[in-house]
Amino acid sequence: MTAEAPPSLLRARELLPALVDAIERCALQAIVLTGCGDGELAAALAATGLPLLAADPRPEAVAATVARLHGAGLAAQVVQGLPARVLADQCRRLPGRTLFVFGPSGVPGADRRDELFWAPFGQGVLCVLPDDPSGAVALGDVQDRLLRWSPDHHVEPVATPDGGLALLAWPAPRVHVTFLIEKYTHEYGRSGLSINLDNLVATLAATGLASWNTVHYDECFHEGRPLPIDQISKPAAADVHVLVTVLHYHTRSNPTVAQLQAAKRSGSRIAYVWLDKKISRGTPEYAAVADLNVVLDGNDFELPNSWPSFTPKNPRWFHDPGLVRDIDCSLVGEVRYLSQRKALVDRLRDETRLHVQMFATSAADPQRALSLADYARLYQTSKISLAMTKDNVRQLKGRVLEILHCGALLLCDRNHHVSHYLRPGVDYVVWDDYEDLVAKARHYLDHDDERLAIAAAGHARVLRHCSHDLFWRGLLSRLGGSAAAFHGNR
Repeated sequence: MTAEAPPSLLRARELLPALVDAIERCALQAIVLTGCGDGELAAALAATGLPLLAADPRPEAVAATVARLHGAGLAAQVVQGLPARVLADQCRRLPGRTLFVFGPSGVPGADRRDELFWAPFGQGVLCVLPDDPSGAVALGDVQDRLLRWSPDHHVEPVATPDGGLALLAWPAPRVHVTFLIEKYTHEYGRSGLSINLDNLVATLAATGLASWNTVHYDECFHEGRPLPIDQISKPAAADVHVLVTVLHYHTRSNPTVAQLQAAKRSGSRIAYVWLDKKISRGTPEYAAVADLNVVLDGNDFELPNSWPSFTPKNPRWFHDPGLVRDIDCSLVGEVRYLSQRKALVDRLRDETRLHVQMFATSAADPQRALSLADYARLYQTSKISLAMTKDNVRQLKGRVLEILHCGALLLCDRNHHVSHYLRPGVDYVVWDDYEDLVAKARHYLDHDDERLAIAAAGHARVLRHCSHDLFWRGLLSRLGGSAAAFHGNR
């Protein structure tokens, strides 16, 4: 009975086509080959037209390679010597976009480690051929070395002509993100700047994962200018282009589906970010055009290509700077329109067992808005902060994560969307009704050790599982913007 081939071999591509693909896709400028063998691979690589440096310590391998190149009318620099020493001499003269092919050269394995050391860190493309045809002994060790050389590269198997496996390490793709979003919260020029400029644009900028630009559709609409399709289309310099856009169901200025489809025809991938999805009007035509529907207020999958997630928060504001917490219990945010909050605010104002300081603020109302620094400081100086997440439906409010990022104890009403991300009683405290809210707030104010332990656990939880960096890595990887996703399905 014949043993089945390992899954990695079944997925592997042929070596030479994979190397040529790497040269074209990554616009490589030079090739280095160590371990010339009989010169066949050296000749194939020299035929690409790129400058080739080949090194081997064995005189017979060097002679065979020179003869094969000469017979084919090809030019290359072929050096006899230990590959690591040759690379040490030559590496500074090599461009960053170089293809390094490390083949067996008849020297101990330690020299292979030295060869990898001289490859410019995290640059170019690396291909490592096994020392024996099966590759069974060395590949695992080599893959570990490749990951140490560059964790951001994607390592994939390729099949060698002798039936073995080589490893090919690709760089991450060049990703560009265009934000097609509103500039103002509700209507052009009559309300505060949109919080999405901080939640989305600023958080991506803080990661450094992609280049980006911003197009404001409300600005175009109200100034009578057409939406610039060229500015939302895939740039020539990008391997991956992600168009991040939002829909505001109360404005006339939303981009049209036809405009989004025009961007898709250029090669753009569309991530539609749904705000308050649970209470917005139905717009299935927008959900259908998106490659990814990002739902920020829940954890269900009701839309096609849906990715429920948390709202990323800018660490510039939402962090714990270690300030004195002189506010026992705070309630921050809009209370005028939300029935749950209105029902409890009057009772809390008259409550004698607990002093709750209330700070009415609204991102949509310039007369009531605080700066982001002042807004975050309320949480940074609170021991406990209350979250009321139920209006017509329960949602995952951004305030929940803001409180925890700032290091306060979160006291939140029972909500399955919140407990999807956080552990009740470990990362935050749940209350069920008014009396339960008051009793628990009073208890944790009277027991500092318990309050501090839960607040610290909640803070650590969001740093690890709900960071802005994790959000963007998740979104971009789903649309081809990571090395693994970009090279995994070709």
